[in-house]
Amino acid sequence: MKSCQLLSARKARVGISATGLSAASVILCTVLAGCASTPLAKQATALSSALAPVVDQSAAAYQDAVTVDNLRADYEAVVAYQNKDATYNPRNTPELLSEKDIQARLAVLAALQVYSQSLIDITKGTDSPELDAASKSVGNNLTSLGNNLAPSIENTLGIAAAAASTTTTAVTTVSGSTTATTSSSSSTPKPLLSPDVRNGISTAIDALGQFLVNRTVEKELPGKIEEMEPHVQALCNALSDDIQTLQGLEQRDYNRILNLEKQFILDDEQPGKNVDPEQHRAEIMKLPEIARQQREAGEKLTALRAAIDKLAQTHQALAKEAQHDTPETLKEKLSELADVGNSLGKFYSSLPSK
Repeated sequence: MKSCQLLSARKARVGISATGLSAASVILCTVLAGCASTPLAKQATALSSALAPVVDQSAAAYQDAVTVDNLRADYEAVVAYQNKDATYNPRNTPELLSEKDIQARLAVLAALQVYSQSLIDITKGTDSPELDAASKSVGNNLTSLGNNLAPSIENTLGIAAAAASTTTTAVTTVSGSTTATTSSSSSTPKPLLSPDVRNGISTAIDALGQFLVNRTVEKELPGKIEEMEPHVQALCNALSDDIQTLQGLEQRDYNRILNLEKQFILDDEQPGKNVDPEQHRAEIMKLPEIARQQREAGEKLTALRAAIDKLAQTHQALAKEAQHDTPETLKEKLSELADVGNSLGKFYSSLPSK
């Protein structure tokens, strides 16, 4: 059969190493579990326990985009060889996200979660060596990976732009009984992030890392929240836009795979083809499964982007309250910030495991 058996590759999920991030979440859960005597502390515990599934499932959402992009490239290889395209070179296929690219995104997400937790912990005046160590660990991890984020986002934007603007011209020549098809393609250059956006991402990562590494006391908190507001917004905007780009690429890849799979099936139905009926039936049954996977993958990225947008909105409201320097209102907004993380954790925990 011409159709690829590669769809099963998506089932073999590649694990993403997030040992440091997961360890930090375990420490946070352990430290806070014993001091959840107030409503605010209970919110803090809920947020810290939400950290691990958020990191793990975010990794899965990013990896889904990589897996389907690789699968689409495999399908394209079959088409290239069927068309006897001598210009095809598998080394020219761009990599959507490397493991380092994914780790950079996870580091920022985890840092935002620990930052939210740290704000609440500071209001309690708790001096926890374990929590302090966890914050420093996540902060240092962010600093070491942060320089990779802007270039990686820029690369993804370039791939998306090329996918949107690439034009392919096919030329068919007939010589005797032989038909050959060649194709050529052109695309626009990769767009660059503006210097302001690049600098904003870099500055925000540095500021967030420094906040987590350097302990802040309660009396400094309102000013620190105001100081962090533009940096939190810059990171949330960058991650949200990046997810939107990835989602567009993911949907393009699924649509392409569906179309090619249908074409392979139709080719097998041509007169003279000796196709096993059971195998043909199995190939046809792949189509609705691909469509289901497309919906699930889209829902993951949509939910992740919505959670990041909600975090940005909540922090913005928190920063406004910090300007008024009213402790009770500030604690209420901190509690709302905890709810954002808790809701995200509940969503991802409800997802079926693959």
